[in-house]
Amino acid sequence: MLRSDPSIHRKAMSAKLTIIFFILICFEIGFLLMVLPWLEYPSWNENYLLVWLVETLRWPALGRFLTSGYVRGAVTGIGLLNVILGIREIIHFKQTVQSFQAEWQGSEVDSK
Repeated sequence: MLRSDPSIHRKAMSAKLTIIFFILICFEIGFLLMVLPWLEYPSWNENYLLVWLVETLRWPALGRFLTSGYVRGAVTGIGLLNVILGIREIIHFKQTVQSFQAEWQGSEVDSK
């Protein structure tokens, strides 16, 4: 009777969980970056850090630029890229897990 090594199963599960957490983080950050610039509360224009930065640097043009619709759109675009990355990782889940495992096995061989 053949017994499989439990460490192999643990590493496989660890690789899968790592990719799943990465996908969840991509979706979470993506949706936050897509939605937060457009919410009325908290307002994008009433950002304490932005106000502090503009007052410290004494550069009001920076404040006008960062509160413009262009920057909001750019932040939304970065959020959309995060969501697309999460979708790509879902589609190529098996390939990503296999390459992740191969990389881990390669690092173990190098360290021995």
